[in-house]
Amino acid sequence: MNVLIVGVNGFLGSAISFAATSRRHDVFGLSRSREATIDVSGTYVSSNRSQPESVRDIVVREQIDVVIDIIAMTLPGTRNLIEQLDGLVRQYVVLSSSDVYRNYELFHRKATGTPILERVDEDSQLRTTRYPYRLEQSRPADAEDRYLDDYDKIPIELAVQEMASDWTILRLPMVYGPGDKQRRFRWAIEPMLKSEKGLVMPRSWLEWQTTYGFVDNVGAAIATTIGDSRAARRVFNITEAAPTNHFEWLRRIADVMGWDGVIEVTDDPDDPFARRLESLDLTVPFRIDGRRIREELGFTEVVDVLSGLERTVLDEANRL
Repeated sequence: MNVLIVGVNGFLGSAISFAATSRRHDVFGLSRSREATIDVSGTYVSSNRSQPESVRDIVVREQIDVVIDIIAMTLPGTRNLIEQLDGLVRQYVVLSSSDVYRNYELFHRKATGTPILERVDEDSQLRTTRYPYRLEQSRPADAEDRYLDDYDKIPIELAVQEMASDWTILRLPMVYGPGDKQRRFRWAIEPMLKSEKGLVMPRSWLEWQTTYGFVDNVGAAIATTIGDSRAARRVFNITEAAPTNHFEWLRRIADVMGWDGVIEVTDDPDDPFARRLESLDLTVPFRIDGRRIREELGFTEVVDVLSGLERTVLDEANRL
C-alpha cells in the first residue's frame, strides 16, 4: 500500500516510516520542511498540512491509500484536512492520546470525582472538560506552544468518526526514546550519569502507576493498523504490555546503567522534586490497557524494555 505520513519530521516519524516499510508498504513522508531532518525510510515530500489542498494533490499524484496523521492537534486544521481526504483515501489513521480519558483531568486537578483504579480501556469514560493545556491567560500569538490553547484530541476523534473513509484512532501513551523532546526519564538518568550515589525521590512519584511506550514499539503498533480491515472504524490504545510505577522504572534504569547508589524515599512536601509535582494528584493512576490491539491485531513489541532504556540512556548522555 502507498502510505503518507503527515508530520514525518517529528519524534515518531522515523519509527513509523521504518515500521511501515518493513511491512512492505511504500512510504511517503510529508513535512513542511524542504529537507528531511530525520532519517526517513521512503520518499520525502514537502508540503504544509495547513494547506490541505496541497496534501490532497500529493494523495492524488502518489495514489495514496492510507494517511497517518501524526500532528492532528487542533480541530479546525484537522477538519479542513479530513474534508479534503474523506472518500479519497482508504484509511485515515489519526494519532490521538491517552489524555482523552477521565483519569487525566483528575490527575491534573481539572475536575473532581472518583478515578478508575483498574486499567483504563478504550471504552472507559473520557474527560468531561476540554482543552486540557489552556492557561488562565492565553499564550502569546507568536509562542511556539500557542497551539496548546486550542489542543484537544476529543473533538478531533469525534470529527474523524464521521468520515466516510475508514478511520483508525490510536491513543498513545507517554512516548520515550532517542529524540524525545520531553526527556521523560531525565529525572532518573541525569543524576545517575553524574555519578550521584544517592537519590531523594518523593514517595508519591515513585508509587504513581502510569503508562509509557518506547518509540519503536509505538511506531510498530501504528504500522500494524495499516490496511488491516480489523482496524477499520476502531479505537486502540497503544501501551506497554504491563504498566507499572516509577519505582520499577527507576530500578530498570539503575540496572541498565549499572548504578548501585541509594534511593531515599521522602514524604517531605518541601522537597524540591515534590514541589515540582504539587499541581498533580498522584493518587490517580494512569494505567492504560493495551490488550485490544494485541488480541485483535496481533501486535507485539519489537524492542524489549531494557534494550529501549539502553538506547534512551545513550541518547540522554549525548545531550548532557
